[in-house]
Amino acid sequence: MPKKKKSHGHPAQRAATGTQMSPLRAGGKVLGDLQVPFRRFLEAELLDDAEAGEAPLEVGDLEARLMESLGWLVLSLELDPTPAAARRFHPEELQELFTEIVPAVAEHNELDAQELVDESRVAWTSYLMFLGETEEWAGEPEELADCLDVASGGVAGTTSGRGTVLDALQAAELAVPTETRLEDLSSLPVVAAGLAALGELALGVEAGEPEAGPAIDVLRRHLEPFAPALDPLVEWAELLTNEVVVVVDGKTTVPALDDVDHRCDVATTILASAVSGTLAASESPAAIVGALSAVTASVLDPMTSGRLRELLTESGDEDEFETTSALLARIVDLGVLSSVEPWTARPGLAGAVLDVVDGFFGPGEEDTDDTDDTEDAGGVTDA
Repeated sequence: MPKKKKSHGHPAQRAATGTQMSPLRAGGKVLGDLQVPFRRFLEAELLDDAEAGEAPLEVGDLEARLMESLGWLVLSLELDPTPAAARRFHPEELQELFTEIVPAVAEHNELDAQELVDESRVAWTSYLMFLGETEEWAGEPEELADCLDVASGGVAGTTSGRGTVLDALQAAELAVPTETRLEDLSSLPVVAAGLAALGELALGVEAGEPEAGPAIDVLRRHLEPFAPALDPLVEWAELLTNEVVVVVDGKTTVPALDDVDHRCDVATTILASAVSGTLAASESPAAIVGALSAVTASVLDPMTSGRLRELLTESGDEDEFETTSALLARIVDLGVLSSVEPWTARPGLAGAVLDVVDGFFGPGEEDTDDTDDTEDAGGVTDA
């Protein structure tokens, strides 16, 4: 139950008495002029989810759930019901909202507590992402990332499953300024090598044949220390397909490499390729899922080897702990994860982690085994 605030009682009880404004009205008052742009953000998000084949809550339901729970938060914690209160939150406040206030409201109104918590988490995850993307967030980027972690229930603490993990990772990425992301990414030797190779290709190198020639030789020279995580032939094909490298009159060019946003995107792709290649080299599906779970958790809710062992045991894969640990050690060697536990990653790596998770388990996968592994991943990363 939520803490009792003086003699005011619980927000659900106050709303029922009529002596205070209703939670929905309080939430709407706090949301203020952000309500319309937030609704547009939800509509765009709903369209993206529909195209991806997902079935999220309706825009009106998410908006109402956000305003109502925002009202519960404001009334219960006796916050000032002004628009300023809608632009910055503390993780501790949201933790109390989801673990104490919302369940108590559900109990008071004889509702399904877990369902109400899950729906509230989804609404808040979307709202916090909206604040980050529109730069309406009034706090520090780290605070936004912490709040998103709480809202998403750790790594996969809600019934929205994979979608919640991807949303949380995307929000964690957006919470970090582009320059900081690029700095974090470029500090890793594997990314620095990839960018150095592109820098050399930008000078104009003979492309040669698809599987041989000066351009491939440049990639081999820079990426060889990171084999088998990065395959020069595969990377060359990807660079051409994505038009990161363009061949003009037989020579290579690398457009916009000096643009900070583009360079950050390219650096993110390099790291995602290296991590994906490292994971894919394993012959153990359980180890891939376990290692991917630890990598995902590193930017959301870092885990330890003890927790990883527990979760592998719960999924019946306890015999794969050593294999998973060895796979994680290779990712540590890449500089992605810290060498000490709990395994953490620099904030700027969230985008690469997002690409890796989406690549393995994103919408559109048709293999049923992958679908099963996705559910397992949610279990392993539930910290």
